[in-house]
Amino acid sequence: MNQSPETPVFQKKGSVNKCPSCGAQLGAFVSACQSCGHEFTDVDANRSITALVARFDEIEREVDDKGIKGRHRVQAVTDKRARVIRDFPVPNSRDDLRQLMFFIQPKIVQSVQPDPNIEDWRSKFMEVLNRARHAYKNDDSALAEFDGIAKSLEGSVAASMRIKARRNPVFAALAVGAVLLALAGMVSSRLAQNKVQECEDQYTASARIEAARLEKIAASADQGYQGRHYADAAASAGKLYWDLADAACKSVENQHSRFVWDGKRAKAQTQIEAAVAAETAQQSAAADHAAAEQVAAEQRVAAAKQAVERQAEDAARVVAQKEKAKEVEKKW
Repeated sequence: MNQSPETPVFQKKGSVNKCPSCGAQLGAFVSACQSCGHEFTDVDANRSITALVARFDEIEREVDDKGIKGRHRVQAVTDKRARVIRDFPVPNSRDDLRQLMFFIQPKIVQSVQPDPNIEDWRSKFMEVLNRARHAYKNDDSALAEFDGIAKSLEGSVAASMRIKARRNPVFAALAVGAVLLALAGMVSSRLAQNKVQECEDQYTASARIEAARLEKIAASADQGYQGRHYADAAASAGKLYWDLADAACKSVENQHSRFVWDGKRAKAQTQIEAAVAAETAQQSAAADHAAAEQVAAEQRVAAAKQAVERQAEDAARVVAQKEKAKEVEKKW
């Protein structure tokens, strides 16, 4: 007997959430049915949330054990819970992220008595929301819901400011004052920037004029040096001083320019003094050589005179000897 082939069974992974009240399909990250308004109070928290709640209970007991009462107790619990919330690790799995968002979202909704740690919860919620966006990056519907959540949070913050302003006129006045102070600060900062820019521009122009003046003096000093007019060159080099007064916006640059031109002046003066010393030494050497030549010439003249005198004496002696010889011959 032929058996008809079994119809293949296709299995899909995942689950479709439906409202237990009306059976409508539920979107991601909703705490109430969009069709009938049924609130889901039977959502099981994951292990991380359970541990977080247990830690909050432990904080309550620790504060009570210390005997802290009244508003000091509230502040102590709030501070300890803030540290726990800030340090609470954000999970990586999609289900854990989903459960954590369910857990946090009611705590950041503005109400008559908001959670004391609402700002800490808000920061943690944004951290979880960003992680969830990455985890659901391929799920367009979930990403669209995330954007809606983010916008609702922005509206919640604005509403919170309006509620505080209505409840507390002093807060409104302080908020307006803060805005005015911020605007005044911006204007003051802009004016200060303009003043600094004006100072810098003025200094740049003045520095350019001062540099051109000194370059002209330096050229005159170099011309005198090259022409061996060392007195004129030294007089010009002595004028190489940066005379521009310090500006509040460019005091460091101005001091640097003064230092540079002090160095140029000292270098030019040293170079001129060395040239003067060399010329003086050369002139002294030339004078010594001329004196030596004169002495040598006088010595040569004296030697020649002495030679002439010796020759004359020798000639006279020879004549005398001859005369004496003639007289001897006559006697014989």
